Amino acid sequence: MTNLKKISQIEELITILKSNGNFLLISFDKTTHQNLEKLRKELKASGTVIKVLKNTLFEKTINKLAIENKNILEFKKSFLPLKNTTALVTFSQDWSTGLNVLAKFMKAEKTLGFKAAILDNEKYDQVAVKRIAELPGKNQLTAQIIASLKNPSQRFVGALRFNMNKFVYVLTQKTKL
Repeated sequence: MTNLKKISQIEELITILKSNGNFLLISFDKTTHQNLEKLRKELKASGTVIKVLKNTLFEKTINKLAIENKNILEFKKSFLPLKNTTALVTFSQDWSTGLNVLAKFMKAEKTLGFKAAILDNEKYDQVAVKRIAELPGKNQLTAQIIASLKNPSQRFVGALRFNMNKFVYVLTQKTKL
């Protein structure tokens, strides 16, 4: 006979994964409870939620979701069964900010590690997730693109003004004599 508590936990995980299409699995083998709570607070500020999992319950959840979703089925084939302690990180629509916060925290806390992720309906292994996490956020990239588009025009205007400014400087020095 199955335990009703476990069935409710599986249903809760199904609801979480269906409502948040972007999720990440991390390992936290020897991380202290205080550090996990600190991480939880930092992630909450960016609209990201972390939940500690039982690997078997997560695998059962994935098995149920894999029937309906081919991305989940591919994820299941690639990354299950899970080993060691696992936490589920679910992102809001903008997953880049939460992932950046997590990556910064992981640099300080070496006991955390990436396992696998589904971001924008694409599955990623731990190496790919780590590379994505090191990239700047969407807002920062947008600002860099705007700055790079603005920079050539500013340099052109500066080049046009240079000779005129130098001429005015020479004239002002000449009048002081």
